[in-house]
Amino acid sequence: MLNGIILVIGDLAVSVLQGFYMGVGIRQSAGLLNVVALTILPLIVWLIGSWLLGLYRFIFNLKPDDGKTADKEKQTEKQKHLLLQMLDQTLSAQRPARLVIVWICSSLSAVFWQTWYWEHVLKHSRGISLQFTLFFCLAGFYFLAIWRLIWTAFVMIRILAKKHKVVRALCYLFTALIILYQLPAVWLTVNYAPRKYTLSDLPDLPYHTAIVFGAGVYRNGTASSVLQDRVDTAVALYQSGRVDHILMSGDNSDASRNEVDVMTNLAILQGVPATDILQDREGLSTERTCENAATQFGIHEAILVTQNFHTTRALYTCDHFQVKGVSVSADLSVYNIFSWLSWQLRDWMGLTLTWIFFQLS
Repeated sequence: MLNGIILVIGDLAVSVLQGFYMGVGIRQSAGLLNVVALTILPLIVWLIGSWLLGLYRFIFNLKPDDGKTADKEKQTEKQKHLLLQMLDQTLSAQRPARLVIVWICSSLSAVFWQTWYWEHVLKHSRGISLQFTLFFCLAGFYFLAIWRLIWTAFVMIRILAKKHKVVRALCYLFTALIILYQLPAVWLTVNYAPRKYTLSDLPDLPYHTAIVFGAGVYRNGTASSVLQDRVDTAVALYQSGRVDHILMSGDNSDASRNEVDVMTNLAILQGVPATDILQDREGLSTERTCENAATQFGIHEAILVTQNFHTTRALYTCDHFQVKGVSVSADLSVYNIFSWLSWQLRDWMGLTLTWIFFQLS
């Protein structure tokens, strides 16, 4: 039962994420209500299609052979092939052909429904092309296939854990290590929450410098939406009189992707004088940015400008290098959902690694 429930929840999550990605992407014009409207029909199609084709009927009835026989010799021989037996039964129970049919129906409904919604409700033209439709269906199925493989491995491990004490002990140990690994990140997130603000709720503080952390620059020299939002937030702080200077810190290792120059030019175009912009061309990481702010520029109090997923690590790292301050979230756009998820995971894992590194150094 548990295996089936987890599979259904995971499938629906992948379907929603695919619909959200196709319908919203990195556009800023889709609010929460529109996001729900854009994703609801593909989800309904998935539910109806899976019910009509009995997609999950075999999953809930999945009962792999327990390997018990009266003959010990035969039982030993059966145990040798248990892994292959479980794999065959688990994969066949997922009914791949029916899964593909349901996915195609859900994906096509997303393409046509969301194109109509963009054109007639949001008044934004989004023409349908065969190339995009194929890419959308294949890309989404790729993520679904990865999820199904993860689920299959999960089921097999659960079955093995019931049969073998060593596997069960390893599962308990692995689970305990995962939980322990999260504790520093949880503690730091809770501890630094009172020092996180947005532009609208930032109180008057005696900080005169905003530190902008670098982010992606495309090879044509334009800023990514993440970097653009960080610069725009820092400019808003400057124009409102909250700060007197802006420190632009980023990667300068590639002339075609010079983050600092791109950031500086964006700020100047918005009216910030070049004399009030400081440039750190060696800010290759969060650690280097915070360290350089203190050692090279003598900054020990600042407003840190970055996206919310990065604020805890930025605050903690700067504290380590004696740069005290608060953070202001630069989440001005609706970002690509898959990129956003990867950023969240990367920084969450990196938070504990940073804590371990600082404890050992």
